[in-house]
Parts: sequence; C-alpha cells; structure tokens
Amino acid sequence: MHAVLTVKEFEQEFKVGHTVAHAEIKSGRLVTYKLGRRRYISAAAAFDWQKRLEAETTSKATAQGSAS
Repeated sequence: MHAVLTVKEFEQEFKVGHTVAHAEIKSGRLVTYKLGRRRYISAAAAFDWQKRLEAETTSKATAQGSAS
C-alpha cells in the first residue's frame, strides 16, 4: 500500500463504494487533506478508519449477543 492514497485508490484498496467513502469523509470518520484540488488519505488515517470500523462492529455484535 502507498503511504498516501487518493480517494479512488482508497475505494479500491478497502473495497468501498464512492458514496460510502464520501459519506465517511463528510462525517469526519475518515480524515483527509487537500493539496490543490485533489483530496488525499494517509495510510495511517485509512488504517485508523478500518480499526475504528472493526471496533464498532465488534461492540455492536457484543451488545446484541448480551441482549439475547
């Protein structure tokens, strides 16, 4: 993986669609920066996003399991 990804590269690498990627950016859950007109995502920010998503999924599954 590159140290820096474009949004399109992020979508391909993490197997998410355009709408999901931009929704995550807009919500602030996926941190990006702009240089000129291009928006970039650092590899660290992409992995932080992935870890946060995994943690949220795990906590939801745990909460549903204990509610049963």
